[in-house]
Amino acid sequence: MNINLFDYFEDVLGPEGGPSPWAARAPRRPRKDYDLKLTPRSPDWRHDPESLEALERLEAEPWVDSVIRDRDAVRLRLADSWIETQGAALEAGGSAEPALSELAAGQRYSVQFWDANATKALHIGHLRNLAIGNALAAALAQAGCQVERRSRISDMGRAMGEAMAGVMASGRHQQGWSEGDEKSDHFVGMCYADYVAAGGGTLDAGELEQAEDSLSREVHVQNDAADELMKRVLCGEGEAVELWYKTRAWVIAGQRKTLARLGIAFDRVLFESDFLSETAELAESGLRSGTLKRREDGVIVYVTGVEELEEMPLVRADGQSTQHMRSLTYALTAPDLEDMVSLQVTGSEWVAHVTGIRRLAAELKPELNGGFHPNRSIFHGMVSSQKRALTSSAGAQLIDELSDWIDAQIDEDSERRHVRRSHPSPERIAAQLALGYFLPYPVTPDIDFEPAKLLDEEESLGWNLVRARAHRSGVHTTGRPAEDPDYRFAVVQSALYRRYLRLAVERLDVRPLAHYLKHLSIWYLESERGEHVERVVHTLLDRSAHGLGLEAAR
Repeated sequence: MNINLFDYFEDVLGPEGGPSPWAARAPRRPRKDYDLKLTPRSPDWRHDPESLEALERLEAEPWVDSVIRDRDAVRLRLADSWIETQGAALEAGGSAEPALSELAAGQRYSVQFWDANATKALHIGHLRNLAIGNALAAALAQAGCQVERRSRISDMGRAMGEAMAGVMASGRHQQGWSEGDEKSDHFVGMCYADYVAAGGGTLDAGELEQAEDSLSREVHVQNDAADELMKRVLCGEGEAVELWYKTRAWVIAGQRKTLARLGIAFDRVLFESDFLSETAELAESGLRSGTLKRREDGVIVYVTGVEELEEMPLVRADGQSTQHMRSLTYALTAPDLEDMVSLQVTGSEWVAHVTGIRRLAAELKPELNGGFHPNRSIFHGMVSSQKRALTSSAGAQLIDELSDWIDAQIDEDSERRHVRRSHPSPERIAAQLALGYFLPYPVTPDIDFEPAKLLDEEESLGWNLVRARAHRSGVHTTGRPAEDPDYRFAVVQSALYRRYLRLAVERLDVRPLAHYLKHLSIWYLESERGEHVERVVHTLLDRSAHGLGLEAAR
């Protein structure tokens, strides 16, 4: 057989050019007398010539043992020879069926996520973005796509000036960084937070209430140390540029250590500062054409027509660009994305922002709007705790702290320590728990997150995967493997995984893979399995972990 089971029902069994009259479903538990359930598309299938002819064709296939008609139910038992051939390949760590990489071979994708600020360490609020972006990139790559993992780092604007001012106020700006020191991104983040908390500018109480986040704060010219430092950087003043480079480098170096611990790597990282000349040109062009207007306070704005963001500030009164403007510039000038589908994974709080800059791009560069990047934005809900969003301003726990907490929880429990000792990659456990938690959930709604859920057998995909990969029953079996319903069930799960990977690529949604993996892990752990079953399942667990980005990037 040269085609996957489930692909056969969709792509081959139907009449030429038409849909298949039957769909195949795998049972959720092993069955002694059949391997697949067949669902008719015609309710009157017993009197439908196409449905009956398809069953006859199916029965004639060499990989089919029998098609069982039982009242209104139709079930299929696979040939023992097919089960054993496929199973032997899986036991050896591979598969005799068509390679997964054939599913989307030749397609090219850029998956943009992380998109960090060069001002602070990564916290739990960033985890969902990292989990979704990393898993989607991994699934596309496993399906044969050429994938570039890309990120755009915000290293300009008011927040960057505040981080620099905080570092300077600490007195550490003239020093280097040694391995024995605290993590450098943690240090800069504290300096940044201290400067903001101290009200480092000249805003009055009403303005501060409106400017509670960095995106709002950067519109106001405060003429404080943060503003002065960014002006000096833009003018190329040596000491300021050196402080800017150092602050940025400290944050990115620390963030990269966090990403490495999660097993996440990027192929290309771009800085907003790389596009400053294009930003100025777009602003001038927009003013000349009347697309943009300058308010009485000197701020250049775009009237979006979007209810949630009616007026988008693009350039401050002192000439510094805002995050909106820098995003627009990237969207229109991002390099090396020709003939590539560009995806961006970002929080749902940016929906109005993206909608606004798409409209503005269509007005400023109508001839290029088809090349707007990202081609598609995947918006995810916020991560919250007790309905309160987890953000840096709300004191969200850092990812590094969460990883340390996971390791400590495992250290304190004898059963968990045993799992870690038996796991093939114990250093990956914290990452699999942290990232895996988010993958079975629908992307759009907010998630209420509590660290204890990461070790909950009912809640946590990651913990079920970790326990399953650590589990080896060592039960010796005799007789033909195909006589064991568990073995037959496990072999069919390989074809089912290919089906779910195909869905993930078609829909750009990894939830089918996540639910598959969670169910497989729980089933495998329910009882002791024979040695042949064990080897098949561990191949599937490894394959699934890579397809969801829960193994380190290779």
